[in-house]
Amino acid sequence: MQHSDSIHDSWTYNGQGCLQNAPGIYPTPPESSDEVSGFPSLVGLTESPTPAPYDLSALLNAVQADDPDSQVMSVSTSFHPGAHSSESDLIISSSDGVLFYVHSTIISATSPAAISSILRFSDAIPGTGIKEVGIISVPLNAVLLNIIFHTIYGTSCAQNSPSVDDLIAAVDVLPELGIVPCTIIQPKTPLFTLLLSHAPIRPLDVFALAAHHDLSELASTASSHLLSFPLFNIDDTMAARIGTSYLKRLFLLHMMRMDEVKKILAQPPALHPIRKYCDFENQKKLSGAWAWGTTYLAWDLRPDLSTQRIQSAFEPLSETLTCSECQQMLKSRIRDAVRRWASVKTHI
Repeated sequence: MQHSDSIHDSWTYNGQGCLQNAPGIYPTPPESSDEVSGFPSLVGLTESPTPAPYDLSALLNAVQADDPDSQVMSVSTSFHPGAHSSESDLIISSSDGVLFYVHSTIISATSPAAISSILRFSDAIPGTGIKEVGIISVPLNAVLLNIIFHTIYGTSCAQNSPSVDDLIAAVDVLPELGIVPCTIIQPKTPLFTLLLSHAPIRPLDVFALAAHHDLSELASTASSHLLSFPLFNIDDTMAARIGTSYLKRLFLLHMMRMDEVKKILAQPPALHPIRKYCDFENQKKLSGAWAWGTTYLAWDLRPDLSTQRIQSAFEPLSETLTCSECQQMLKSRIRDAVRRWASVKTHI
């Protein structure tokens, strides 16, 4: 069976414990006619007409008409019978009717409380064995369950292209299934990498998720994408989700960077030894040029100030200086400012 980006395929259930893949419902090609059954008769082959496109819903109805006991089911493309080397002993049904064939041992290894959290959705009598509980209907859609089981198995769900909102929702529901997110979402794990890929576009949402579940490494990396974000735009709901600890660290990061860039820019270029052609009074032009560039940057000083902007603000000022040594002192000071600013911490 070939699997596409979809998270489930259609299967048929014949009511006798036999689950069959949906490709069996496609029409069988017509048998070859007697006129072209052997090479001797292949004298003038005629072009076959292009078959009409099939109606999938009509085919499904036709299957059920032939066998009223059969049922069409949707089965996960990643967690179907035979998807793993060992036989599954737990069948989970999503709220939208997709079946996931999983292993209780793998789930228990992730979190001992996970199995009991899942079994509470079963109608079976408490104490019933795993294999006797039947299909367990969990009130989560297939997209979320697919992300959750991929995370538990340590595999990537990137091929299904889940949205960042689905990823966040899946992580948020893990505690309800008895799983602590920070125990399975670690650096270099597939879900960690996938969430990190969305940080440049949705930095606040990813940071808030990481902060809420104490995913410190993810929060730290995501915070570097928030340097350009105006923190006064964080509303009360988002602030409560982030929590006081991580919110304070984010504010301190912005404040620290603002203080550092002010310190860096406040230091004017050093003066060179007095020359006949450039005395102390003439070198005041150098200090004045630096002060002008600093004032220009101060109008829009931000935590995400780029090194390129520092260079573009000061480098043109060298043209206003007639002394070559003054020009060299200015260029040296620009290089030093860029180097120091680039070394300032960019994450919490």
